[in-house]
Amino acid sequence: MNTRLNVLLLCADDHRADALGGPTHPILHTPHLRALIENGSHFPRTYTTVPVCTPARGEILSGCSAMQNGVRWFNQTLNSDLPLLPQTLGEAGYQTFFTGKWHNDGGRQSRYERTRRVFNGGMMSHQMRFEEDPAPVIGFSSELFAEAACDFLGEQHTRPWFCHVAFTSPHDPRTPPDGFRPDPRSVPIPPNFMPEHPFDNGDMTIRDEQLEAWPRTPQAIQEHLADYYGMIEHQDAQIGRILQALEASGQADNTLVIYTSDHGLAIGSHGLMGKENLYEHSVRVPLILRGPGIPRAKAFEVLCYARDLFATICGLTGVPAPRHELLESRDLKAVLCGLEFHHRDAIYCVYRDAMRMAVTQRYKLILYPEGKRQLFDVMSDPHETCDLLQAWRYRSNEWYRAPEALDPYENIARDLNERLLAWQTQIGAPLTETL
Repeated sequence: MNTRLNVLLLCADDHRADALGGPTHPILHTPHLRALIENGSHFPRTYTTVPVCTPARGEILSGCSAMQNGVRWFNQTLNSDLPLLPQTLGEAGYQTFFTGKWHNDGGRQSRYERTRRVFNGGMMSHQMRFEEDPAPVIGFSSELFAEAACDFLGEQHTRPWFCHVAFTSPHDPRTPPDGFRPDPRSVPIPPNFMPEHPFDNGDMTIRDEQLEAWPRTPQAIQEHLADYYGMIEHQDAQIGRILQALEASGQADNTLVIYTSDHGLAIGSHGLMGKENLYEHSVRVPLILRGPGIPRAKAFEVLCYARDLFATICGLTGVPAPRHELLESRDLKAVLCGLEFHHRDAIYCVYRDAMRMAVTQRYKLILYPEGKRQLFDVMSDPHETCDLLQAWRYRSNEWYRAPEALDPYENIARDLNERLLAWQTQIGAPLTETL
């Protein structure tokens, strides 16, 4: 009988951290994700270094920053010397299983003992076909991946296991099955909706930004969000199937369940459609943990990366984490146990050579080419609608404010800029002027 902790890792694609349903998002019905939050712990300030599928997934697999593991963009290969999470668990005696979207170099799938229904790539129809014996299987991506996971969970296991389910939902093409899409007229417009982004961020016409015409209209964004929420609701139903299979297996009480995503998505916020930016809606991801020893209904507001899952899984399972200088994953176990109330001083994010970002618990600086900067107070302005470095704030007017009254914002921006420069020097990723 297996007595070691099993691990069920559920990873979505394009799932914003603020799109989890619940009282603050009543239009979105996600009973199974809400149940995980209510019976587990939630980390609302979880970030990915590069908000693009391949680098973000590579960070979770390697526990290393995308700036260090070899994958900063599509079609790049993970450093072959790096031990991946499934390899680390496998060497400790775990049976490792993968199903779903694999958007990293093909050979690294071999680090899993078993795979089934693996989708290589992205941005394709959710109606999929997989060749199986005795006959091909055809269906909707989330349903097929959930079925593969359920079959695995229903087996008799003599070893602890790691089951990794990588959905390709709610990534476009967003085509939710009938019965899941809300009425677009009932979908609220995002508080930070804009018809167009207010300036050229360095990559304004990438593929995702061409999914809707400029200027964006409220009605068009409602249609997109209805599709998006429908995909999330349908995926939530498939998560429910997986969790039901876990309960039926009798292993739920000995299993760590994790839900996260590779990155978020703009989908109308700040006049953008894609994830290729460094606003909170794109660089933050959901992170929920449920299982033995995990506090119930607890939200930890510490700063962390999704790649911290590598060390956290090792810590919670008792599997030794790899020891090498590129490992940048930090174990959250002490936070979960109430022994630490701080995790990271700051988070740093990158988008190609167009943007760099540093965020602390309160303030966030984004740098763009040609000297453009933005500073936000993400505690009082979570939707990032008030740029504290807008030039008009510095106009001297003796009748209402002296210019020096704004020095604190410049000092904050200067401090964040120095931190960011130090980090860029460390990883070798300066912000250049052009793509």
